[in-house]
Amino acid sequence: MSSRYVAWHALLAALELGLVAVIAILALVLAARGNHRFDLTPTREHTLSDLAQRTARRLDRDATITVFFNNQDQERRWALEDLLRRFEEASPRIRYRLYDLDRNPGLAKRYGIVNYNSGALETADRTLVLRDVSENEVTTNLIRLIDRRERIVLFSVGHGERDPLNSDPRSGLSQAAKGLEAENYRVERSDDLRAGIAPDVSLVVSVAPSSDWTEHELAALDAHMARGGGVLLLLEAGSPAHLVDYLHGYGIECGNDLIVDERNRFFGGDSFVPRIAYFNQEILNNAGAPPAILPVAQSILAATPSRPDVSVAPLAYTGDDTWSDRERVSLKGGTPTFHEGVDHRGPVPVAAIAELAGSDPAKPSGALVVIGDGDFATNLYIGLLGNRDLFLNLSSLTARAEELISVREEIAPGGTFSPVDLSARQSAMLFWAAVVILPAIVLLTGAAVGWRRTLRSAP
Repeated sequence: MSSRYVAWHALLAALELGLVAVIAILALVLAARGNHRFDLTPTREHTLSDLAQRTARRLDRDATITVFFNNQDQERRWALEDLLRRFEEASPRIRYRLYDLDRNPGLAKRYGIVNYNSGALETADRTLVLRDVSENEVTTNLIRLIDRRERIVLFSVGHGERDPLNSDPRSGLSQAAKGLEAENYRVERSDDLRAGIAPDVSLVVSVAPSSDWTEHELAALDAHMARGGGVLLLLEAGSPAHLVDYLHGYGIECGNDLIVDERNRFFGGDSFVPRIAYFNQEILNNAGAPPAILPVAQSILAATPSRPDVSVAPLAYTGDDTWSDRERVSLKGGTPTFHEGVDHRGPVPVAAIAELAGSDPAKPSGALVVIGDGDFATNLYIGLLGNRDLFLNLSSLTARAEELISVREEIAPGGTFSPVDLSARQSAMLFWAAVVILPAIVLLTGAAVGWRRTLRSAP
Protein backbone atom coordinates (compact mmCIF):
# COMPACT_ATOMS: atom_id res chain seq x y z
CA MET A 1 0.00 0.00 0.00
CA SER A 2 1.55 3.28 -1.13
CA SER A 3 2.09 6.25 1.15
CA ARG A 4 0.10 8.42 -1.26
CA TYR A 5 -2.92 6.13 -0.86
CA VAL A 6 -2.68 6.28 2.95
CA ALA A 7 -2.32 10.06 2.93
CA TRP A 8 -5.30 10.46 0.62
CA HIS A 9 -7.59 8.38 2.85
CA ALA A 10 -6.34 10.17 5.94
CA LEU A 11 -7.20 13.47 4.31
CA LEU A 12 -10.71 12.22 3.43
CA ALA A 13 -11.23 11.01 7.01
CA ALA A 14 -10.10 14.39 8.34
CA LEU A 15 -12.49 16.19 5.98
CA GLU A 16 -15.36 13.95 7.05
CA LEU A 17 -14.63 14.56 10.73
CA GLY A 18 -14.40 18.31 10.08
CA LEU A 19 -17.71 18.25 8.22
CA VAL A 20 -19.36 16.37 11.10
CA ALA A 21 -17.97 18.95 13.55
CA VAL A 22 -19.28 21.85 11.44
CA ILE A 23 -22.73 20.23 11.21
CA ALA A 24 -22.75 19.67 14.99
CA ILE A 25 -21.77 23.30 15.66
CA LEU A 26 -24.43 24.59 13.27
CA ALA A 27 -27.02 22.34 14.94
CA LEU A 28 -26.08 23.75 18.36
CA VAL A 29 -26.30 27.33 17.06
CA LEU A 30 -29.72 26.70 15.52
CA ALA A 31 -30.91 25.00 18.72
CA ALA A 32 -29.74 27.95 20.82
CA ARG A 33 -31.42 30.51 18.56
CA GLY A 34 -34.66 28.59 18.16
CA ASN A 35 -35.19 27.04 21.56
CA HIS A 36 -38.31 24.83 21.61
CA ARG A 37 -39.64 22.86 24.55
CA PHE A 38 -41.73 19.71 24.08
CA ASP A 39 -43.84 18.91 27.14
CA LEU A 40 -45.39 15.44 26.85
CA THR A 41 -46.75 15.26 30.42
CA PRO A 42 -50.58 14.92 30.62
CA THR A 43 -50.96 18.08 32.72
CA ARG A 44 -48.21 20.03 30.87
CA GLU A 45 -46.47 20.58 34.19
CA HIS A 46 -43.25 21.68 32.50
CA THR A 47 -44.94 24.42 30.46
CA LEU A 48 -46.05 27.82 31.71
CA SER A 49 -49.80 28.39 31.58
CA ASP A 50 -51.22 30.75 28.98
CA LEU A 51 -51.81 33.38 31.68
CA ALA A 52 -48.19 33.19 32.88
CA GLN A 53 -46.82 33.53 29.35
CA ARG A 54 -49.16 36.42 28.46
CA THR A 55 -48.27 38.22 31.69
CA ALA A 56 -44.52 37.80 31.13
CA ARG A 57 -44.85 39.19 27.60
CA ARG A 58 -46.77 42.21 28.93
CA LEU A 59 -43.84 43.25 31.13
CA ASP A 60 -42.58 46.63 29.90
CA ARG A 61 -39.50 47.05 32.12
CA ASP A 62 -36.51 44.95 33.16
CA ALA A 63 -37.16 42.72 36.16
CA THR A 64 -34.98 40.37 38.20
CA ILE A 65 -36.24 37.38 40.18
CA THR A 66 -33.96 36.50 43.10
CA VAL A 67 -34.68 33.18 44.84
CA PHE A 68 -33.04 31.62 47.91
CA PHE A 69 -32.93 27.82 48.06
CA ASN A 70 -31.90 25.07 50.46
CA ASN A 71 -28.64 23.48 49.31
CA GLN A 72 -29.66 20.23 51.01
CA ASP A 73 -32.73 19.93 48.76
CA GLN A 74 -31.28 19.76 45.27
CA GLU A 75 -34.44 18.37 43.71
CA ARG A 76 -36.39 21.46 44.76
CA ARG A 77 -33.52 23.68 43.57
CA TRP A 78 -33.66 22.09 40.10
CA ALA A 79 -37.43 22.55 39.97
CA LEU A 80 -37.05 26.24 40.90
CA GLU A 81 -34.38 26.80 38.26
CA ASP A 82 -36.51 25.08 35.61
CA LEU A 83 -39.50 27.29 36.50
CA LEU A 84 -37.46 30.50 36.47
CA ARG A 85 -35.83 29.56 33.17
CA ARG A 86 -39.30 29.20 31.63
CA PHE A 87 -40.18 32.73 32.72
CA GLU A 88 -36.87 34.01 31.36
CA GLU A 89 -37.59 32.32 28.01
CA ALA A 90 -41.09 33.84 27.95
CA SER A 91 -39.83 37.43 28.23
CA PRO A 92 -36.52 39.12 27.36
CA ARG A 93 -37.21 41.51 30.25
CA ILE A 94 -36.88 38.83 32.94
CA ARG A 95 -33.64 37.60 34.52
CA TYR A 96 -33.25 35.30 37.51
CA ARG A 97 -30.67 34.57 40.21
CA LEU A 98 -30.43 31.63 42.62
CA TYR A 99 -28.62 31.78 45.96
CA ASP A 100 -28.07 29.38 48.83
CA LEU A 101 -29.92 31.01 51.73
CA ASP A 102 -27.47 29.74 54.36
CA ARG A 103 -24.42 31.09 52.49
CA ASN A 104 -25.91 34.47 51.60
CA PRO A 105 -27.59 35.75 54.78
CA GLY A 106 -26.70 39.38 54.08
CA LEU A 107 -28.39 39.43 50.67
CA ALA A 108 -31.39 37.56 52.09
CA LYS A 109 -31.72 40.10 54.90
CA ARG A 110 -31.73 42.91 52.34
CA TYR A 111 -34.89 41.42 50.83
CA GLY A 112 -36.37 40.37 54.18
CA ILE A 113 -36.13 36.67 53.31
CA VAL A 114 -35.96 34.14 56.16
CA ASN A 115 -37.42 30.99 54.57
CA TYR A 116 -36.14 28.64 51.90
CA ASN A 117 -37.70 28.80 48.41
CA SER A 118 -38.66 32.46 48.90
CA GLY A 119 -37.39 35.43 46.98
CA ALA A 120 -38.06 38.82 45.47
CA LEU A 121 -39.21 40.28 42.17
CA GLU A 122 -37.58 43.66 41.64
CA THR A 123 -37.36 46.42 39.08
CA ALA A 124 -35.48 49.72 39.22
CA ASP A 125 -38.19 51.31 41.37
CA ARG A 126 -40.12 48.51 43.04
CA THR A 127 -39.53 45.25 44.95
CA LEU A 128 -42.17 42.57 45.65
CA VAL A 129 -41.60 39.61 47.96
CA LEU A 130 -42.24 36.08 46.66
CA ARG A 131 -43.23 34.16 49.77
CA ASP A 132 -43.21 30.66 48.24
CA VAL A 133 -41.92 30.58 44.69
CA SER A 134 -44.34 28.89 42.29
CA GLU A 135 -45.80 29.66 38.90
CA ASN A 136 -48.90 31.24 40.45
CA GLU A 137 -46.85 33.31 42.92
CA VAL A 138 -44.56 34.70 40.22
CA THR A 139 -47.48 35.37 37.86
CA THR A 140 -49.49 37.13 40.56
CA ASN A 141 -46.61 39.45 41.40
CA LEU A 142 -45.87 40.15 37.74
CA ILE A 143 -49.51 41.25 37.35
CA ARG A 144 -49.12 43.52 40.40
CA LEU A 145 -45.93 44.93 38.93
CA ILE A 146 -47.58 45.65 35.59
CA ASP A 147 -51.00 46.92 36.72
CA ARG A 148 -49.72 48.89 39.71
CA ARG A 149 -53.17 49.23 41.31
CA GLU A 150 -55.56 46.58 42.61
CA ARG A 151 -58.97 46.23 41.04
CA ILE A 152 -61.76 45.97 43.60
CA VAL A 153 -64.41 43.28 43.18
CA LEU A 154 -67.46 43.63 45.43
CA PHE A 155 -69.54 40.52 46.17
CA SER A 156 -73.15 41.15 47.06
CA VAL A 157 -74.23 38.85 49.91
CA GLY A 158 -77.43 40.53 51.10
CA HIS A 159 -79.85 38.49 48.98
CA GLY A 160 -78.95 34.97 50.05
CA GLU A 161 -75.99 34.83 47.63
CA ARG A 162 -72.96 32.56 47.88
CA ASP A 163 -70.24 34.11 50.06
CA PRO A 164 -66.58 34.58 48.97
CA LEU A 165 -65.49 34.10 52.59
CA ASN A 166 -67.27 30.75 52.86
CA SER A 167 -64.80 27.84 52.58
CA ASP A 168 -67.48 25.12 52.63
CA PRO A 169 -66.24 22.41 50.18
CA ARG A 170 -69.55 22.38 48.34
CA SER A 171 -71.30 25.74 48.49
CA GLY A 172 -68.53 28.21 49.35
CA LEU A 173 -66.84 30.64 46.97
CA SER A 174 -63.45 30.83 48.69
CA GLN A 175 -61.59 29.22 45.76
CA ALA A 176 -63.15 31.70 43.31
CA ALA A 177 -62.13 34.57 45.61
CA LYS A 178 -58.55 33.24 45.80
CA GLY A 179 -58.44 33.05 42.02
CA LEU A 180 -59.43 36.72 41.78
CA GLU A 181 -56.90 37.75 44.41
CA ALA A 182 -54.18 35.93 42.46
CA GLU A 183 -54.92 38.25 39.53
CA ASN A 184 -54.59 41.45 41.54
CA TYR A 185 -58.23 41.91 42.58
CA ARG A 186 -59.11 42.94 46.11
CA VAL A 187 -62.18 41.01 47.20
CA GLU A 188 -64.76 42.83 49.31
CA ARG A 189 -68.34 42.00 50.26
CA SER A 190 -71.48 43.94 51.09
CA ASP A 191 -74.90 42.96 52.39
CA ASP A 192 -76.53 46.29 51.51
CA LEU A 193 -76.02 48.20 48.26
CA ARG A 194 -78.77 50.77 48.83
CA ALA A 195 -76.27 53.47 49.76
CA GLY A 196 -74.54 53.05 46.42
CA ILE A 197 -71.35 51.48 45.10
CA ALA A 198 -67.99 53.17 45.64
CA PRO A 199 -66.47 54.71 42.48
CA ASP A 200 -63.25 52.68 42.84
CA VAL A 201 -65.11 49.35 42.56
CA SER A 202 -64.39 47.71 39.20
CA LEU A 203 -66.75 44.76 39.44
CA VAL A 204 -69.89 43.78 41.34
CA VAL A 205 -70.64 40.03 41.56
CA SER A 206 -73.84 38.33 42.70
CA VAL A 207 -73.91 34.53 42.78
CA ALA A 208 -77.30 32.78 42.99
CA PRO A 209 -79.39 35.44 44.80
CA SER A 210 -82.55 34.00 46.35
CA SER A 211 -84.30 37.13 47.66
CA ASP A 212 -85.24 40.17 45.60
CA TRP A 213 -83.39 43.42 45.09
CA THR A 214 -84.80 46.80 46.00
CA GLU A 215 -85.24 49.70 43.59
CA HIS A 216 -82.40 51.57 45.33
CA GLU A 217 -80.03 48.64 44.88
CA LEU A 218 -80.87 48.27 41.18
CA ALA A 219 -80.41 52.02 40.76
CA ALA A 220 -76.97 51.62 42.36
CA LEU A 221 -76.11 49.00 39.71
CA ASP A 222 -77.24 51.41 36.97
CA ALA A 223 -75.08 54.20 38.38
CA HIS A 224 -72.12 51.85 38.71
CA MET A 225 -72.35 50.78 35.06
CA ALA A 226 -72.86 54.36 33.90
CA ARG A 227 -69.41 55.11 35.39
CA GLY A 228 -67.89 52.26 33.36
CA GLY A 229 -68.14 49.56 36.05
CA GLY A 230 -69.08 45.94 35.53
CA VAL A 231 -71.79 43.70 36.98
CA LEU A 232 -71.55 39.89 36.83
CA LEU A 233 -74.68 37.90 37.74
CA LEU A 234 -74.68 34.11 38.14
CA LEU A 235 -78.38 33.27 38.19
CA GLU A 236 -80.17 30.00 38.86
CA ALA A 237 -83.60 29.20 37.45
CA GLY A 238 -86.33 30.76 39.58
CA SER A 239 -84.28 33.88 40.34
CA PRO A 240 -86.04 36.81 42.07
CA ALA A 241 -88.74 38.28 39.84
CA HIS A 242 -87.79 41.93 40.33
CA LEU A 243 -84.19 41.22 39.28
CA VAL A 244 -85.35 39.23 36.23
CA ASP A 245 -87.61 42.14 35.18
CA TYR A 246 -84.71 44.54 35.65
CA LEU A 247 -82.64 42.53 33.15
CA HIS A 248 -85.30 42.99 30.46
CA GLY A 249 -84.31 46.63 30.17
CA TYR A 250 -80.83 45.48 29.17
CA GLY A 251 -82.16 42.96 26.66
CA ILE A 252 -81.32 39.87 28.73
CA GLU A 253 -83.98 37.22 29.45
CA CYS A 254 -83.72 34.29 31.83
CA GLY A 255 -85.18 31.11 30.32
CA ASN A 256 -86.21 29.60 33.69
CA ASP A 257 -85.78 26.20 32.05
CA LEU A 258 -83.47 23.19 32.42
CA ILE A 259 -80.70 22.39 29.93
CA VAL A 260 -80.27 18.67 29.21
CA ASP A 261 -77.03 17.21 27.85
CA GLU A 262 -77.25 13.42 27.58
CA ARG A 263 -74.30 12.94 25.23
CA ASN A 264 -71.62 14.51 27.44
CA ARG A 265 -72.86 13.54 30.87
CA PHE A 266 -70.24 12.33 33.32
CA PHE A 267 -69.78 8.63 33.89
CA GLY A 268 -72.28 7.61 36.55
CA GLY A 269 -73.90 11.08 36.50
CA ASP A 270 -77.17 12.52 35.23
CA SER A 271 -77.87 14.59 32.12
CA PHE A 272 -78.21 17.97 33.83
CA VAL A 273 -74.58 19.09 33.72
CA PRO A 274 -74.28 20.63 30.23
CA ARG A 275 -70.93 21.68 28.80
CA ILE A 276 -70.27 25.01 27.11
CA ALA A 277 -69.28 24.20 23.53
CA TYR A 278 -69.15 27.60 21.82
CA PHE A 279 -68.16 31.14 22.75
CA ASN A 280 -68.77 34.39 20.95
CA GLN A 281 -65.15 34.70 19.83
CA GLU A 282 -65.54 38.36 18.92
CA ILE A 283 -66.18 39.15 22.58
CA LEU A 284 -64.67 36.33 24.65
CA ASN A 285 -61.79 34.37 23.16
CA ASN A 286 -61.73 31.31 25.40
CA ALA A 287 -59.72 29.22 22.91
CA GLY A 288 -57.52 26.58 24.49
CA ALA A 289 -59.46 26.29 27.75
CA PRO A 290 -61.16 22.98 28.62
CA PRO A 291 -64.96 23.00 28.28
CA ALA A 292 -66.74 24.43 31.30
CA ILE A 293 -69.75 22.68 32.85
CA LEU A 294 -72.88 24.25 34.35
CA PRO A 295 -74.73 21.98 36.79
CA VAL A 296 -78.55 22.39 36.58
CA ALA A 297 -78.37 25.46 34.33
CA GLN A 298 -80.97 27.65 32.66
CA SER A 299 -80.77 29.39 29.28
CA ILE A 300 -79.93 33.09 29.01
CA LEU A 301 -81.31 34.83 25.92
CA ALA A 302 -80.23 38.03 24.22
CA ALA A 303 -83.29 40.10 23.20
CA THR A 304 -83.96 43.67 22.11
CA PRO A 305 -83.09 46.09 24.94
CA SER A 306 -85.61 48.78 25.87
CA ARG A 307 -82.83 51.28 26.51
CA PRO A 308 -81.30 52.99 23.45
CA ASP A 309 -77.85 53.24 25.04
CA VAL A 310 -77.51 49.47 25.48
CA SER A 311 -76.19 46.84 23.06
CA VAL A 312 -76.60 43.15 23.87
CA ALA A 313 -75.07 39.95 22.47
CA PRO A 314 -75.01 36.24 23.35
CA LEU A 315 -71.78 35.10 24.93
CA ALA A 316 -71.77 31.29 25.21
CA TYR A 317 -73.73 28.24 24.01
CA THR A 318 -74.04 24.57 24.85
CA GLY A 319 -73.53 21.86 22.22
CA ASP A 320 -75.67 21.01 19.20
CA ASP A 321 -77.08 17.87 20.81
CA THR A 322 -78.32 19.57 23.99
CA TRP A 323 -81.84 20.89 24.51
CA SER A 324 -83.77 22.99 27.01
CA ASP A 325 -86.63 21.49 28.99
CA ARG A 326 -88.95 24.48 29.09
CA GLU A 327 -91.19 23.00 31.80
CA ARG A 328 -88.36 21.41 33.86
CA VAL A 329 -90.23 18.10 33.95
CA SER A 330 -86.97 16.12 33.62
CA LEU A 331 -86.12 16.84 37.25
CA LYS A 332 -89.20 14.93 38.36
CA GLY A 333 -87.60 11.61 37.52
CA GLY A 334 -87.47 9.19 34.64
CA THR A 335 -85.57 9.49 31.38
CA PRO A 336 -85.29 13.05 30.01
CA THR A 337 -87.54 13.29 26.96
CA PHE A 338 -87.58 16.02 24.33
CA HIS A 339 -91.09 17.32 23.56
CA GLU A 340 -91.39 18.69 20.05
CA GLY A 341 -93.02 22.11 19.91
CA VAL A 342 -92.42 22.75 23.61
CA ASP A 343 -88.72 22.26 24.26
CA HIS A 344 -85.92 23.95 22.30
CA ARG A 345 -83.03 22.13 20.62
CA GLY A 346 -79.44 23.24 21.04
CA PRO A 347 -77.15 25.03 20.81
CA VAL A 348 -78.71 26.71 23.85
CA PRO A 349 -77.43 30.18 24.87
CA VAL A 350 -76.30 30.17 28.50
CA ALA A 351 -74.68 33.61 28.85
CA ALA A 352 -75.13 37.13 27.47
CA ILE A 353 -73.43 40.50 27.75
CA ALA A 354 -75.05 43.95 27.69
CA GLU A 355 -72.81 46.98 27.22
CA LEU A 356 -73.89 50.40 28.40
CA ALA A 357 -72.48 53.42 26.61
CA GLY A 358 -71.27 55.94 29.19
CA SER A 359 -71.50 59.71 29.05
CA ASP A 360 -67.73 60.05 28.53
CA PRO A 361 -66.58 58.42 25.25
CA ALA A 362 -62.99 58.37 26.51
CA LYS A 363 -63.90 55.94 29.31
CA PRO A 364 -64.73 52.25 28.79
CA SER A 365 -68.41 51.37 28.65
CA GLY A 366 -70.09 49.62 31.55
CA ALA A 367 -70.90 45.94 31.14
CA LEU A 368 -73.52 43.55 32.49
CA VAL A 369 -72.81 39.82 32.08
CA VAL A 370 -75.35 37.16 33.04
CA ILE A 371 -74.77 33.39 33.04
CA GLY A 372 -77.46 30.85 33.79
CA ASP A 373 -75.86 28.96 36.67
CA GLY A 374 -74.35 29.80 40.04
CA ASP A 375 -73.00 26.43 41.14
CA PHE A 376 -70.17 26.22 38.59
CA ALA A 377 -68.15 28.79 40.56
CA THR A 378 -68.51 27.08 43.95
CA ASN A 379 -65.68 25.19 45.63
CA LEU A 380 -67.14 21.86 44.50
CA TYR A 381 -67.12 22.63 40.78
CA ILE A 382 -64.60 25.41 40.17
CA GLY A 383 -61.65 23.03 39.84
CA LEU A 384 -63.48 20.91 37.27
CA LEU A 385 -62.46 21.20 33.61
CA GLY A 386 -62.62 24.86 32.49
CA ASN A 387 -64.86 26.27 35.24
CA ARG A 388 -62.19 28.37 36.93
CA ASP A 389 -61.11 29.83 33.60
CA LEU A 390 -64.73 30.60 32.75
CA PHE A 391 -65.42 32.43 36.02
CA LEU A 392 -62.18 34.42 36.01
CA ASN A 393 -62.45 35.24 32.29
CA LEU A 394 -66.03 36.45 32.70
CA SER A 395 -64.90 38.55 35.67
CA SER A 396 -62.06 40.10 33.68
CA LEU A 397 -64.30 40.68 30.66
CA THR A 398 -66.90 42.43 32.82
CA ALA A 399 -64.28 44.47 34.69
CA ARG A 400 -62.73 45.54 31.36
CA ALA A 401 -59.46 43.72 32.16
CA GLU A 402 -59.37 41.78 28.88
CA GLU A 403 -55.60 41.33 29.11
CA LEU A 404 -56.22 38.76 31.87
CA ILE A 405 -58.49 36.56 29.73
CA SER A 406 -56.49 33.36 29.29
CA VAL A 407 -56.04 29.72 30.28
CA ARG A 408 -54.61 29.12 33.75
CA GLU A 409 -52.70 26.41 35.53
CA GLU A 410 -54.96 23.50 36.48
CA ILE A 411 -56.09 22.93 40.06
CA ALA A 412 -57.39 19.75 41.67
CA PRO A 413 -61.17 19.21 41.38
CA GLY A 414 -63.23 19.13 44.55
CA GLY A 415 -65.61 16.52 45.93
CA THR A 416 -65.54 13.00 44.49
CA PHE A 417 -64.66 14.09 40.96
CA SER A 418 -61.75 12.30 39.32
CA PRO A 419 -58.91 14.24 37.66
CA VAL A 420 -59.62 12.04 34.61
CA ASP A 421 -62.62 13.46 32.77
CA LEU A 422 -64.70 10.79 31.03
CA SER A 423 -68.21 11.10 29.67
CA ALA A 424 -70.62 8.16 29.84
CA ARG A 425 -70.00 7.38 26.16
CA GLN A 426 -66.23 7.52 26.54
CA SER A 427 -66.42 5.27 29.60
CA ALA A 428 -68.49 2.73 27.65
CA MET A 429 -65.99 2.80 24.76
CA LEU A 430 -63.08 2.34 27.17
CA PHE A 431 -64.86 -0.56 28.88
CA TRP A 432 -65.56 -2.37 25.61
CA ALA A 433 -62.05 -1.76 24.28
CA ALA A 434 -60.13 -2.72 27.45
CA VAL A 435 -62.40 -5.33 29.05
CA VAL A 436 -64.07 -7.01 26.08
CA ILE A 437 -62.37 -6.45 22.70
CA LEU A 438 -58.65 -6.66 23.65
CA PRO A 439 -59.04 -9.79 25.86
CA ALA A 440 -61.19 -11.37 23.13
CA ILE A 441 -58.47 -10.71 20.54
CA VAL A 442 -55.87 -12.29 22.83
CA LEU A 443 -58.06 -15.35 23.43
CA LEU A 444 -58.89 -15.78 19.76
CA THR A 445 -55.23 -15.40 18.78
CA GLY A 446 -54.22 -18.00 21.37
CA ALA A 447 -56.96 -20.37 20.20
CA ALA A 448 -55.86 -19.94 16.57
CA VAL A 449 -52.21 -20.64 17.43
CA GLY A 450 -53.18 -23.70 19.46
CA TRP A 451 -55.43 -25.02 16.73
CA ARG A 452 -52.67 -24.56 14.11
CA ARG A 453 -50.12 -26.39 16.25
CA THR A 454 -52.59 -29.19 16.76
CA LEU A 455 -53.02 -29.54 13.02
CA ARG A 456 -49.25 -29.62 12.46
CA SER A 457 -48.65 -32.26 15.15
CA ALA A 458 -51.39 -34.53 13.83
CA PRO A 459 -50.08 -37.70 12.08
